[in-house]
This record gives sequence, structure tokens and C-alpha cells, in this order.
Amino acid sequence: MTTTRGVGRPRVASRALLEEAACELFLEQGYAATSVAEVTMRAGVSRSTFFNYFDTKSDLLWTAFDEQVLALAARLRDCSQTDSPRADVERELRVFAADLGPDNVALAFAQESVMGLGEDLRLAAVRRLADVRDAVATHLRGRGATALAAEALGAALAGALLAAVRAWSLRGPGRVALPEVLQEALDGVRALD
Repeated sequence: MTTTRGVGRPRVASRALLEEAACELFLEQGYAATSVAEVTMRAGVSRSTFFNYFDTKSDLLWTAFDEQVLALAARLRDCSQTDSPRADVERELRVFAADLGPDNVALAFAQESVMGLGEDLRLAAVRRLADVRDAVATHLRGRGATALAAEALGAALAGALLAAVRAWSLRGPGRVALPEVLQEALDGVRALD
């Protein structure tokens, strides 16, 4: 039996090379001054390879976070519903936090001014906040919450997650664990109930 191998790097390797090249360039010359062409040249891949993985330049910073959002949505869909809907969500957000390691998004928040990310980082964070909100709201609606209540609580819990990721990044991911910071944020939301 003859097997054929694909030509080129494995998908994960190309994506990782693009992420690494982008972070290096953002730190060296700033986000705005870095083009997609420069990122692909530094990574040694084609422009089309870039767009196979990423829609925008800012997406380079959010890969691990985006993967965790997909995993969160899947876990919430498969949730055994043994707890209250909110407890289910908070438990799954803690899993999200435990699984998200110090990566490019932590670097981006910590080095926001050096990289010159400014508005682009905020807009990318808002997009992720909406993705988390939608996953949470879908779960809550499935458990009987009204659409408005599900979206409002989903936004609050998504905001707690994003605030925790930012605070964790600024405190230094090696100094404090993200699940601890997330718990602080969740406690803060709960205190407002």
C-alpha cells in the first residue's frame, strides 16, 4: 500500500510560526507598522497561508483564547445540568481559565503600549467578549432563561472572564494563576447581584 504525504509544513507548525513572527515584529516595530506581508516573510510562509489561518492581523494574538471559546461552547452544549445554569457556566469558565496558558493574548495585554495595539486590542477583545457571551447565553436559554436575561448574564460573565485575562496578564501570568483571578472577577459580579 502506498501512502502519500502532504507537501509543506504541518498546519499547526505554520500557524505557530506566523504567531511567533507576528509577536516578534509587533514588539520590534509596533502593531500598526507591521504588515501581513512582513509577518509572512518572517515566518517563511505565503500570504495565502496566513489567510488560511487568520482573518485579521489581530487574530494572531487570540488563537489559544479562540480555541478555548470553542471548547467552552462544546462543554456547555454537553453539560449534564446537575447544577444551576449559572453554576454550570461558572464551572466551565474555571475550566477555560485553567486550560488557557500564558500565550500571545497575555503578551498583548502586558505589552499593549510597546506593541502599539491600542484600539485594535480593544476591538479584538470585544469580539471575543461577544463570542463568550453568545456561548453562555445559548446555554442559559436552553436551561429556560429568557433571551434578554440570558444575554445580560452572558455578557456579565464574559466580561468577568475578559477582565480576569487582562488582569492576569498585567499581574504576570507566572506570578498568579488565571483561575484565581477569574474567581475574583466572578465574586465581583456576584457581589453586584
